Amino acid sequence: MTKSREPFFNFSEPLPVYWAGVLVGIQILTIFAYKLIAPLVGSFAILVPFGAMPIGNQIVSLLGHGFVHSGWSHLLLNSLMGIVFGIVTIRGAKVLATSKGKSVSGNGAFLIILLAGIILGGLFQWGVWGVTNTTQASMIGASGGVSALFAVAGWAMGGKGKMLQFGFGWVVINCVLVLAEPFFGVRISWAGHLGGYLAGMLLAPFLVRANSTGFTVLR
Repeated sequence: MTKSREPFFNFSEPLPVYWAGVLVGIQILTIFAYKLIAPLVGSFAILVPFGAMPIGNQIVSLLGHGFVHSGWSHLLLNSLMGIVFGIVTIRGAKVLATSKGKSVSGNGAFLIILLAGIILGGLFQWGVWGVTNTTQASMIGASGGVSALFAVAGWAMGGKGKMLQFGFGWVVINCVLVLAEPFFGVRISWAGHLGGYLAGMLLAPFLVRANSTGFTVLR
């Protein structure tokens, strides 16, 4: 099967760019209208250990935490990775649909994978907090969803082998970042990252054609 090679900065699939725009808009609101939306963010968009707030709030925050970020660097990193891997995901979903005689935009696959990664990443983080008996902690950011897109992009680019290769690299990177926390003071949600990646691995075979697309820096 011929694999299409896409330029690294190809924004021909607009949904990931629109998604990033929504995140930027939310970040701007948190800065310039903080007093207005702070109660909403605190109640519905910050993941905390299970049982630390009313169950209804916690269920919403399981998804809501993926739409707020700790700062611009956090937001831009997630947005750029989400755009690149999201475009690859959408193109792989289109190829799968075409192989089945269907015509779809691929946007549904992007959203399902992104949201599943956010949710499963949050569940993994809850699990780690529960095992370690942590009661004072929090997590925000779309990293779980981006990790899911990362896994699916690996599947689209090179099948199971590439997806596992990316996964191994992602585990190593997270281990390094965890070890570096005492030196740089930057904490990461490694459980959210790995839970999100697992979500992508589970969904990839059903939503995206393996070995169907990819990206390069230059055409």
